Amino acid sequence: MNRIQNLKEMAFITREERGASLVEMLVAMGISVIVFGVITTAMVQFMLVTRWGNSQLQISNDIQVASLWLGRDALEASSFSPGTGNVYGTLNWPDSSHQFRYSYNALENTLVREELEDGIVQSTLSVARYIADQNDVSFSTSGPLLTVSITSTSGDEIKSANVQFAMRAR
Repeated sequence: MNRIQNLKEMAFITREERGASLVEMLVAMGISVIVFGVITTAMVQFMLVTRWGNSQLQISNDIQVASLWLGRDALEASSFSPGTGNVYGTLNWPDSSHQFRYSYNALENTLVREELEDGIVQSTLSVARYIADQNDVSFSTSGPLLTVSITSTSGDEIKSANVQFAMRAR
């Protein structure tokens, strides 16, 4: 009789005292897996898009900054002298005392601008920081027009631009 009475008392145990059923546990685990999967996918996508976006910004900025410096220097220059080796060329001012020399720095993979006064370097500036190879930049002239081709590479992203500048009339 004691045993039957114990079974009857157990039937009246509240839900909180009994614990969770197997079905409830499986449902909770399933929901947790779905939520975790969605959050993980979102985080991976966020990181991939951020990396891609940063590369796009870097190469776009690279070409824009180089174009601004080249345009500024070409506007003041009256002629362009092609260079040799890692020097692309030099933009010469009309009075010949002021020059801007553009070259490739293979150690840093950059397009370098040097300001020269009477043949002495006054300042050096990297105007494009993502130039993978020396052949990624080229200079050519046609009359007073200076054409510069620039290819910038960051990660898997590559962007090229051809820009033309009118040099000062002689």
